[in-house]
Amino acid sequence: MIQLTTSGVRIARDDEWAAQQQEFAQRHCVVLEGFLDESILRHIPRMLEHGEFDLRDDFDYEGQAFARELTMRKSETLPQMLFYFLNQPRLREAIAELTGCEKTIRTFVGRCFKHLPGGGQFDSWHGDVRDERLYALSINLSREPFEGGSFQIRSRRTREVFQTVGANRFGDACLFRIDNSLEHKILPLRGTAPRCRYAGWFRAQGSLSEMLLRNALFPPGRDPAVRREDPA
Repeated sequence: MIQLTTSGVRIARDDEWAAQQQEFAQRHCVVLEGFLDESILRHIPRMLEHGEFDLRDDFDYEGQAFARELTMRKSETLPQMLFYFLNQPRLREAIAELTGCEKTIRTFVGRCFKHLPGGGQFDSWHGDVRDERLYALSINLSREPFEGGSFQIRSRRTREVFQTVGANRFGDACLFRIDNSLEHKILPLRGTAPRCRYAGWFRAQGSLSEMLLRNALFPPGRDPAVRREDPA
């Protein structure tokens, strides 16, 4: 078990830990139940309710949009808080051990976003292979259960789906591999409840000081609006 709390990172290397290591090796994806402790979770609904979001499209190198979402502004408290929690050295070490990573995980960078039922947001097959991204983590911030919106990861070559992750619990996280041989997507959302996540990538490049400098050079709301994705 890996769990983030306001006082640090809890790690339990038990039978479940070994099972998760094996599942990740086989399916390239694992659910971390209870990843956010109640000491963090209790603050999130209020931050989501009062946060400001902007519509964002992501494009591939051919100019085709592969995703659209409502992204919370970086100046809001919620993404800043989770950014610091997810860049703790002990967490990076635990993720490397769980995944069998042979590289050094140096940073985590992410954003808070949501999809609304009937809101026109979508997420199609893509790989996220750039900027030395090694693994992605997506945390469920939806207190109310949503319909649809399942996550899938598959082989790029054979189209075999390795894992489908549905609407897990508030505070659970989905950890998955980033690799040229893999791609992932989010299925369409149904019902009336929004799908809210904090998601991003553990990377083998950069440092916390460099990311803080980037935030200073590109103030919230002024950093590049379009993220371009290498489809290879």
